[in-house]
Amino acid sequence: MKSFLFLVVVIVSLSALKAQDKGIIFPRAFAFAIDDFGWNIGDDYGDVDGQGPYRIGLKRNMTVADYEAVVTVGKAVGARIQGLFVMSEMDRLNILGADPTTTWQGKDWDNSSNISNEQIRVMDYVKNNAAHLEFGLHGVGHEYWVDGVKKRAEWYCTDDNHPWPEKTMRNHIQYFKDIMAQYGLSEENGQSFPESFVPCAYGYYWNPKGKYSTGKIMADAGVKYVNTDFSYIEELNPPKGDNGGGYDNGVLVISRLNYGNVWYKLSKLPTVPVEEQVSDIIESHWSNWLAQDDFVQEQTTKEWIEYYKKVQAMQDRYIAKNTEQFYSQWLYKKYTKVKEDKIGTVEIDNTNMPQEYYDKDIIKNLVLKIQLKEGEHISKALLNKKPIACYFEDAGFGYIYMPMLNKEKYTLDYEVSEKNMDFFVFNDDTYNVYSVENTKKEKKVQLRVYGTQDIKIKGDNPKEIKIDNTDMQIVKSDYNTDKQMLIVTVQALDIQGETGTLTLKY
Repeated sequence: MKSFLFLVVVIVSLSALKAQDKGIIFPRAFAFAIDDFGWNIGDDYGDVDGQGPYRIGLKRNMTVADYEAVVTVGKAVGARIQGLFVMSEMDRLNILGADPTTTWQGKDWDNSSNISNEQIRVMDYVKNNAAHLEFGLHGVGHEYWVDGVKKRAEWYCTDDNHPWPEKTMRNHIQYFKDIMAQYGLSEENGQSFPESFVPCAYGYYWNPKGKYSTGKIMADAGVKYVNTDFSYIEELNPPKGDNGGGYDNGVLVISRLNYGNVWYKLSKLPTVPVEEQVSDIIESHWSNWLAQDDFVQEQTTKEWIEYYKKVQAMQDRYIAKNTEQFYSQWLYKKYTKVKEDKIGTVEIDNTNMPQEYYDKDIIKNLVLKIQLKEGEHISKALLNKKPIACYFEDAGFGYIYMPMLNKEKYTLDYEVSEKNMDFFVFNDDTYNVYSVENTKKEKKVQLRVYGTQDIKIKGDNPKEIKIDNTDMQIVKSDYNTDKQMLIVTVQALDIQGETGTLTLKY
């Protein structure tokens, strides 16, 4: 009798597990951070006595084509890839000579050999491709110089384990801003400081309970998102765990790891299988994405695209559209409970989310996914009986993007069939949809757009389309009658993104 009961329990358990496999999936986000954009010179040529900065280990000068290689990947996989920039060699006015800690030449700083129209072409390309390459902060000169002697690194001294003076660090941030302004990336021109930061050589002053920390000065400048390898600052007792992270005076700092793609290796993808990677964000460097010569770059770029697509096809992972969405998902995975006792009804408990992430505008969309058979779609998806933010399909999955969740409990009701929902935002690019309002006479979509993006909306053809942010321009709109799909092309002014509400009137 006991054996019979045991067999029944096993069968019931397996049946429940099989049913659950067909239900909702709460995936880990996936992203790369790419260090060392911005260098004009690939190697250390011209530096004196080894006191120059570490660059990218590529024996040639950098051009627009080297940025195109990364943007091509972003466009192919629907990701706004986090790029971290070093700006000293973009200095066209030699302003860094005023602070000897920023370069190996000190007060004798002379960047004239790097000044050319190629710099302008590069920065114009970065601005024009903000939809697929994020302009983030890495450093001014990458290192820190004391009387011309190089110390590692710019934002914290890992040689001697001590912070650099706060005033000097704030000066470095200002120099980064001043070089940005040389290319029109100034507040006066409607441009914001980077929201993402990776400390050079992992040198980060972790001091969340103190008045001065790297997080504090970065948050004051506008940064929200940081990633680094905490093992380099163990003396500061940083967050534990290979996928750990925490809050530091206004920024969310997350652990990242390198998986065999060391900084100077060309065309080098991670060697550790994705299934064995413990950090959600992966360290990489510009060199990893590039080939020595143009004629082999296409193959390298293809390999990176295939790597992303492999991740998208995995059961428990997905490609984060952008940094904001990546960090939100990391927080939800840490603090939010998602369960589905009955297929089609998902209980979401977000009551444990720390308040500081709302206060600093860090948390946004939650992402869930469902495996679909050929011909299947999610035909209904309502969060507390209201529309989800957006939806799209890729790699055999349907992806449900929720609006920002408050510190509350929610119920997601969904159905899968061969029909599509009558109305939804089909977001297969890199913008964020925060909320949707759906009435018979009017639809409203609150969203954040990076660069120029095609906003795809399933539903009827509206009589009028408008947007409430004057820094977001509607370039054009088209309606595909067969697919019942409206495509509104929106251009954002700020390289860091613009938020507004798109209104459709019927």
